[in-house]
Amino acid sequence: MRASHSLLLFFALAVALRWGSFFISVVDHDESTYIVIADELLRGERYLRDVVDTKPIGIFWIYAALISLTGGSIFALRLAAALVVGLGAWGLYWAGRRATGSTRVGLAAGIIYCWCCSIFTYYGLSPNTEIFFNLFTIAAVALAVAPRLGEGADPPFWHWPVAGGLLGLAFIIKPFAAAEALAIGLFLVWFYGRRGDWARLFAGGAALVGTFALPLAFVFFYFQRQGLLPEFYFFTFEVSAAYPVDLPWYLRLKYLGDYLLRYAPFVLLGAGAQVQSWRMRSKASIRWGTYLLLQFLLVTVVVLLTGKRFGHYQIQLHPVLALLAATWWTSGLTVYPWLRGASVQRWGPALLVVASLSLGLAFYGYFGKKEDQSAQIAAYLEPRLQPGETFFPINGWQITYHLLDRPAPTPYVHSSLLFLDHHVEAFQIDERAEAERLIANPTLQYLIGRAEDPEAETPLKARLLEVFVPYDTIGPRLLVWKRE
Repeated sequence: MRASHSLLLFFALAVALRWGSFFISVVDHDESTYIVIADELLRGERYLRDVVDTKPIGIFWIYAALISLTGGSIFALRLAAALVVGLGAWGLYWAGRRATGSTRVGLAAGIIYCWCCSIFTYYGLSPNTEIFFNLFTIAAVALAVAPRLGEGADPPFWHWPVAGGLLGLAFIIKPFAAAEALAIGLFLVWFYGRRGDWARLFAGGAALVGTFALPLAFVFFYFQRQGLLPEFYFFTFEVSAAYPVDLPWYLRLKYLGDYLLRYAPFVLLGAGAQVQSWRMRSKASIRWGTYLLLQFLLVTVVVLLTGKRFGHYQIQLHPVLALLAATWWTSGLTVYPWLRGASVQRWGPALLVVASLSLGLAFYGYFGKKEDQSAQIAAYLEPRLQPGETFFPINGWQITYHLLDRPAPTPYVHSSLLFLDHHVEAFQIDERAEAERLIANPTLQYLIGRAEDPEAETPLKARLLEVFVPYDTIGPRLLVWKRE
């Protein structure tokens, strides 16, 4: 199969699986935050001073680029995210093909990845940081690890510095990519250490680490040039350290078990293939499987250390799970022979097409029935807001800033930063001072909030309602206040 054909195949598959989610304003609020902060950056605002979040700046640069390229429509941004998933699948195609010499393994890895990223709302369907940094870590594995599993000569040395740069780019999107960086670094040590090629080991290690540091250095000097190093230090280290989550070990294991059960068919394929590879004593397969298990272990440790049980954290496991499961198609393996029946091979591609289109259609029906409150708010405010005026949604709906092309009146775009106690404490937010800052903004004319929202009953809201008075309703559950 030609490279261009395989790329188009994965693009088509990703879009077919995900198109039903392209029309609703919000699938998950994290995506809304990326879009709105990217809007602010495009307006000339500065990250960590004018707009604030817990994520590194990389994801906001990506969304700023996507908004510039697509015009910023939600449909176009979701389509772009689907193409990113397809591009990641293409990277896995090359990784699986290079590691095993089998085109079938590569195709299987890419197809499985597209499905893993599209079955569950919070495990990849909603665009999040992981599907973007996976793209870079997948490319690094395909370049640095996959071609070096056989007994042949060492592939070109330039793989190491390029892989390091890719891992560094992944890191400035989300630091969890350190897990893949460590896995590739350990592989480099093994690869040259077993040969006794110490010169290449140290040169390759220096190249890998040196280029990995380049994106990090760029971010550091970017904030230094902006005069924001104190803010960079505070939000990068102090805020992150202020999130201790004392989660019992059994709940951490339950969190991992939930992932393994959700993707049990792929887990069983990968486990069966690895067991048979060891029984057959296939060196290349054993090396590839061992590396993948090492990466799976390191990613799992990084994810579990946080103590947070967000589904999207485990999207980072999708690439390695897809590669493990795809090894079932390695030539010579016969585990689960009933899956290799003539009827399965004959009807399998057609069933895959039908299942993919059906999932996309199911999402279209599911999201089409959901109430789109953000779109309702935007439709209500659009004829009422005068040029230059803006609004403040209380505890949610931040995507409405983007839908109405209005600047956010607060640096804390993600609503949870102002309305959840642990975020307020970690960010050291003075709620009353923030309320006064909002009140002092003459362009702020409307507030939108729920009729019942216990989380929003904070000193911030109480002070705002001393200035803004009840004005109208939007449907049965949303209230509107207007500056008195």
